[in-house]
Amino acid sequence: MTDRINPWADDLITNYDGLFKEFGLQHFDDKILRRIKRKNRLLRRGMVFAHRDFDKFLDAAGAGKKSAVMSGIKPSGVFHLGSKMTAEEIVFIQREFGAKAFYCVADLEAYADNGMPLEAAAGVAVDNVADLLALGLDEKNAVAYKQSESKTVSNLAFLFSKKTTLATLEALYGHQNLGLYQSVLVQAGDILHPELKETGGFKNVVVPVGVDQDPHIRFTRDLAYKFREEFGFVLPASTYHKTFRALNGESKMSKRDPMNMLTLGDEPEQAKKKVMHVFTGGRATVEEQKRLGGEYDKCVNAELDWMHFEEDDAAVAERRRKCLSGEIMCGECKAQVAEKVAAFLKAHAERKKKLLPRAKKMLET
Repeated sequence: MTDRINPWADDLITNYDGLFKEFGLQHFDDKILRRIKRKNRLLRRGMVFAHRDFDKFLDAAGAGKKSAVMSGIKPSGVFHLGSKMTAEEIVFIQREFGAKAFYCVADLEAYADNGMPLEAAAGVAVDNVADLLALGLDEKNAVAYKQSESKTVSNLAFLFSKKTTLATLEALYGHQNLGLYQSVLVQAGDILHPELKETGGFKNVVVPVGVDQDPHIRFTRDLAYKFREEFGFVLPASTYHKTFRALNGESKMSKRDPMNMLTLGDEPEQAKKKVMHVFTGGRATVEEQKRLGGEYDKCVNAELDWMHFEEDDAAVAERRRKCLSGEIMCGECKAQVAEKVAAFLKAHAERKKKLLPRAKKMLET
């Protein structure tokens, strides 16, 4: 576990409070929440905990200015639960503010970071976009594209390199190969290209990401300022969700460790088996659990429930009460959550199968 922010590592961030002081994040506090009429699960439960200039995004949206939400995925595998959280934020912002969604398939970054050939990434890209559609994206108000096929994004990346030094990149990311540094420039192009006239001229853009991606946001905002006169860029806003633990509780959930993650492509029975082996906050014995209660805040099973698979706040509170009071044992609790996970995955797979042709068409447009 660590308090560093590294977008290419599996480090689990534990000191969220320290990030505000060190990197200048803004609190996603009650003042912000009161301005949002319909709050989704991630907002209500504090999973989205920080932002940069989201208040300005709300000001512009409230004034009737057109808005956009921009994010994406590295197509190195099936959606895991971290990918799901980002997708849910995109869908929420699109619905709540009528924002046009720009969804980047970061196939160039997948090559630079994972050595994944572009041809292989193309198939994964369709699958990823189908997941996004199945989670509720309105394709009529959205654009999905691959980095490798966007000349606009590539041109911006080249232009941004003019005002970028190796010292800047090393300060943000440490010593990396040039491919990863180039992917950072391309990602800045992804984030800022919705502001260009030829892509809609959106000046009210928000980027929802996991907090481990904040170096990309800081770098892009710096470029937006440097190129503001040439392109008329406005600094993009961002929102941040917390990193989600792997099933063993030891690191953040990552595609690099398939045995300790849940994906939206898992077969329901396979997912149930995974849930039954997650790290919990159970006591050493049944007697001790009944007497002291479980350690709810340590439990990955509890996190699966309240972060991802239970929409009813009252049901979350009741599970927590039963755990802390020793009324429920971990085996029974895991079995209940496992059934809930399996039901979600079954329904999601059915929706996704129907949407695969539409996902393919989006990426070909």
